[in-house]
Amino acid sequence: MSTTLEAAPGTDAISSPDRASHTASPARQQRRWPLILFVLVVAAGGTIGLFSTDLLDTASRERDDLAFRVTRRSFPIIEESKGELKAARTIEIKSRVEGRSTIKWVIEEGRTVKKGELLVSLSSDQIDDRIRKSEAELASAVAALEASEKDFEILVDENASDIRKAELKLELSVIDLKKYLEGDAINAAEDADAEVARSLDMLERAGIDHDAAVDLFDKKFITRSELLQDKFELDEAKRSVEKANRNKRTLEEYTHPKEIKRYTSDKDEAGKELIRVRKSALAKKAQKKADVEAKRANLLNVQSELKKYREQKEFAEIHAPSPGIVVYNTGHRYNPQSIDVGAEVYEGQTLVKLPDPSVMVISVRIHEAKTHKIKLGQPVRVEVQGIPGEIFSGKISKIAPLADSRNSWLNPDLKEYETEITLEDAREDLKPGSTARAEIFVAELVDQLAVPVQAVFSEAGRQFVFVKQGRSIDPVLVSVGQSSTEYVQILDGISEGVDVMLAVSANDRLKITDLIGDDETTPEVTAASSKARRPSPSRRSRPKGRHRGKGPGRS
Repeated sequence: MSTTLEAAPGTDAISSPDRASHTASPARQQRRWPLILFVLVVAAGGTIGLFSTDLLDTASRERDDLAFRVTRRSFPIIEESKGELKAARTIEIKSRVEGRSTIKWVIEEGRTVKKGELLVSLSSDQIDDRIRKSEAELASAVAALEASEKDFEILVDENASDIRKAELKLELSVIDLKKYLEGDAINAAEDADAEVARSLDMLERAGIDHDAAVDLFDKKFITRSELLQDKFELDEAKRSVEKANRNKRTLEEYTHPKEIKRYTSDKDEAGKELIRVRKSALAKKAQKKADVEAKRANLLNVQSELKKYREQKEFAEIHAPSPGIVVYNTGHRYNPQSIDVGAEVYEGQTLVKLPDPSVMVISVRIHEAKTHKIKLGQPVRVEVQGIPGEIFSGKISKIAPLADSRNSWLNPDLKEYETEITLEDAREDLKPGSTARAEIFVAELVDQLAVPVQAVFSEAGRQFVFVKQGRSIDPVLVSVGQSSTEYVQILDGISEGVDVMLAVSANDRLKITDLIGDDETTPEVTAASSKARRPSPSRRSRPKGRHRGKGPGRS
């Protein structure tokens, strides 16, 4: 039979057996504590394990989100640049009135004008006075020049007559010399040659007759008297030959040179006489001409002054040489200029600028490292600030041949080439000076292996990507080609299907140092290849941290 005990105040009533079990000895209670602690440790370990597994799964999912599967794709190569919109042709309207003048009237600024429209009117009272004075001087100068020119004409006729006489004398002497050389001398030489030939012929025949006479005489057919007659004829023939040769030699050595010298001397003297006559004529003509030229110069000077004053009169009315938008040239804050009625302006001062809105260009500056990408005629997409949502088409129309170093005081190493892009469609709302962004189409890559630009890392002049294979992330050396704002062309190092990381930790980034320090060539990584080279344990022990990738050429 059980006995019920009354519970103490503030406690629950329990049955006696339970009371007995809870009132065990102290030794028994001490033996229970290790068991309780073991149960608590096991429970805590399970909780920590589950928490660690969740952390690893979360990190793995994060890395999966940062991984990119390498594929082949097509994408354009575009070079972006900012510049300023301006008119391809801007005309500066300057004051061409000498000295200083006053503005009488000026067109309002911002107005679009047509060719020939009046822009500025300047005062011209002093110019009118100068024109009247120059016109009077012009009449006097014209009369003086006419009188001098008539005297000059008379002198020219006299000189021409004297020269013609001297020229005729020279021509006759030349004809005489030519007649002798080409006629008389040749005839005389031929006659001498004929005489020699005839005497030789007679000598030959006399010799033949003499030989025959000797033979006949020996045979007693002729007498000695006949033989002596033939011998006499032979001697006569010999003397005729000697005489003919002597006459020929005299002609060649004496007569012919003498005649040549005589005719040549006559020609030379006639030539010298002609030179003297011409020099005298030139001296007289030059003297008279100087007088004419002096009077003509005076006339031209008067005419030039009159023309200048009349031009100055025209310059006082400035008209638009071409269509454009009127822009006042008010100078700058250090040298302000007033363009208004009553303002005084000076010669050469730019009063108005006329940008021609029919052809607009964008002036951009291309860094020297990118100039190989651009060329004349490349298509360009343009966005103009202040005209949102509008895309304009254009083409590169000018590339500076030399680098512009105007900003070298900020960066001495900065070398940029000024490039102009001509818009194909000009509109009235395109205002000079507006900021514009240009996208230059460089090329279109088709079906190329590519990764995002943030997946490529640079170190020591080489490019790497981090390949994810399972839980391992390792750097791989790659060869890159062209790049756009989004993708980089991969030429070698990895293949299609490989997962690359878009961002890695600082500890993973240190693996590049190990890879560069290894002399072995990094193998190409394919989707089915083994894991990339792992860093040494000493590198793994370094602190971890997140680090985003940088584009090609960046470190």
